[in-house]
Amino acid sequence: MTEAAPRESSLRGTLTYADYLQIDDGRQYELIEGELVLTPSPGFLHQHIAANIGGLLRTYVDKHNIGLVLYAPFDVVLADNLVLQPDVLYLSRERFDLLTENCLKGAPDLVVEVLSPASGRRDRLEKSRLYLKHGVKEYWVVDPSAQTVEIFSAREKGWLLAGAYGPEDTLNSPLLPGFAAHGAEIFRLPEGLVL
Repeated sequence: MTEAAPRESSLRGTLTYADYLQIDDGRQYELIEGELVLTPSPGFLHQHIAANIGGLLRTYVDKHNIGLVLYAPFDVVLADNLVLQPDVLYLSRERFDLLTENCLKGAPDLVVEVLSPASGRRDRLEKSRLYLKHGVKEYWVVDPSAQTVEIFSAREKGWLLAGAYGPEDTLNSPLLPGFAAHGAEIFRLPEGLVL
């Protein structure tokens, strides 16, 4: 563990995707503008909500045969020095040529990030800016503690808040016509589980 820290700090801001692929220390990272960022394993609530959203999206996407839904950890290579692992992503059939066995080389159509204490600020600010810059069309920010989902649509001048939803609302996606999910389904816990 102490050996990795000097390497990371001495290479801050200079790493590429090729360098990223050489890292094999059992930890999970993202590469943000050439800087290696350790991403701790998410907790149960984060994973459960991401799975709920992924399941709802996948049902819709499969029913309409319009693309595919993938889950973290899966590398999204937006540039040679930028590798992110969104919690859930949707890739339209028109962008299938970006998909390889090991990664997505370009922007997915839709990205979902479920906030956690370690990543909330980075997801809301830095990663949001990067997703917009590299062509993501829709960005969902899910806050488990507030039980909210904010949906942003890409516009020329930045993100437009298309909707903010809680457990009592029905969530709609401007990118996916006819998609509707009850907020309660997103934040639902297994029966009998109390956290």
